[in-house]
Amino acid sequence: MTTTKVRKKWGDPGSKVTRRVEGNKVWSSGKYRDVLVTIYPHGLVGYRLLGQRREYFRGAAEDYREAVRLTVAAERAAKKAARKKR
Repeated sequence: MTTTKVRKKWGDPGSKVTRRVEGNKVWSSGKYRDVLVTIYPHGLVGYRLLGQRREYFRGAAEDYREAVRLTVAAERAAKKAARKKR
């Protein structure tokens, strides 16, 4: 029986997968669970709850657009509330 070793490319920064447990908790399956965010190469972001197997994926560009949209909406709401106070 012959085995072959797979050589890992240490110098390729695009091959690194980063995982981080966020401080936010989400209610699921009878208890609060931490959110695990995984950043994959080529701009793919995965979201999963700790203790669950299902992972949901989004592109980094989609997350950026959503963050900008929510920030602009919050600024508009604050500006509208300030105008209403006058």
